Amino acid sequence: MISASMPGRPQLNLLTGFLPRGGWSSRALPTFFLLAIFAAPGATRADVIYLKNGRKVVAEVTREDEKSVFFVRGDDEFSIPRTLVERIERSGFPPAETSSDTDATDDLPMPPPPEIEAYAEDDETVVKEDAIDEAALLGLDNEVLRNPSAENRHRLAQGYQEAAVFLTRKGDAEGAIARYRHALRFVPNDMALTLSLGYLLVKQHHHNEAIEFLLPAATRYPKSPDIPMLLGSAYYASENLDRAIAEWNKALAIRDNPRLREAVERAEKERGVAGSYQELRTQHFLLRFEGGESSALGQQVLRTLEGAFQELQRDLDFYPRETIVVLLYPQEAFRDIARSPSWVGAVNDGKIRVPVSGLSSVTLELARVLKHELTHSFVRQITMGRCPTWFNEGLAQLEEGATTAGLGTQLARAMAEGRLPPFASLEASFIELPSDQVALAYAKSLAGLEFLRETYGPGEIPRLLKSISANPDFNSLLQDRLRLSYPAFEQEVARYIVKRYGS
Repeated sequence: MISASMPGRPQLNLLTGFLPRGGWSSRALPTFFLLAIFAAPGATRADVIYLKNGRKVVAEVTREDEKSVFFVRGDDEFSIPRTLVERIERSGFPPAETSSDTDATDDLPMPPPPEIEAYAEDDETVVKEDAIDEAALLGLDNEVLRNPSAENRHRLAQGYQEAAVFLTRKGDAEGAIARYRHALRFVPNDMALTLSLGYLLVKQHHHNEAIEFLLPAATRYPKSPDIPMLLGSAYYASENLDRAIAEWNKALAIRDNPRLREAVERAEKERGVAGSYQELRTQHFLLRFEGGESSALGQQVLRTLEGAFQELQRDLDFYPRETIVVLLYPQEAFRDIARSPSWVGAVNDGKIRVPVSGLSSVTLELARVLKHELTHSFVRQITMGRCPTWFNEGLAQLEEGATTAGLGTQLARAMAEGRLPPFASLEASFIELPSDQVALAYAKSLAGLEFLRETYGPGEIPRLLKSISANPDFNSLLQDRLRLSYPAFEQEVARYIVKRYGS
């Protein structure tokens, strides 16, 4: 998002906006629509047991002793060796995945972990000393080839699930996808692996692959509400609203889910608004807009987007594989669909949504808006949705060509006096900031990126981005890469701004 008084630009009629972490909408579609898949409706309490191999167990912890942690799932009590436990987080509420990006810094949304019996002893794990034991996985393969018993196939599925979750938490989602695919060649009817792979394909924006994979699974598991939920999300992200609504309704027919009902209602509203829109496609984009006089604008928008895509591919050293959906709305329709605060214009909730009322051609401002929002699409895929909001917004402003000059003096004074939230507090959404701090929060975010570019060179920014998916603790990341703590980074940026603009 960009406020109307962004640095380096005049007051705007067309505002830009990204739905950041902790905000009022989705982290990244389809995550918004997937958040209810694996949450247990009606649960009253759940703790989270984080295991050393990267897994987590969601259950009520009943007691602990020197050797074991005991927890309840359903009507049964289980135990797990304390040597396998990294930490326990106790809560009075079930830890469902939320629609805010804040959660993405903790754990990538995944299905509930498999049964714990696969990790009863240390020698059963395939993740040892923070690395995958490839020999152990090969041994599981060979055991199934030698004797494809139910026990051996189960152990193989457990091992590859563990390896895939480990890779996901390390930021290697594509490697995790490869592990799931490999395991499913041995155990093609394993429900947990099927859901895990389907979820990750959708989360990684491989929507066509997800649909191709999940359609046969829907036939194999007709009583599962999760398969049509995932399918609907893949269709939704591909802008196939008819199929998305149909699949989500199938899921609701199997198991009611209030959040999914809300998703269906929103998709139906979008279909009502954009169902008759004209559609244009290029190699990288699907653009939908009102026809008639807007046709020429649509063609210009696509050319602008393709140019921005090439620039971002070069700047960020990344090539998104999947089609990016862009929708152009009249102002009133945009407000109805986006449900955004009045100071937010274009949004990126996995689809780029831009109000274009009164425009007949791509203006300089619209071009900047489009590149700003497209930057968020790149960042989301590079970081698996884990990017701190200030870094995300600062980079989007940097890429669109904004500078801190417009608010430089005011920003320098505010930073020198410590009147702005620290960067650590700006990792979450800007939506809840006091209105008089919004513009300066964006300016400070841009200042952070300007400092990084001018101090460490433009190549450091894509390197930091690629590190975020594996290390979403930005304080730790700064220490590892730049030898700066968050407070030290704060001081360096303030010194840079004060030196540049005075205090």
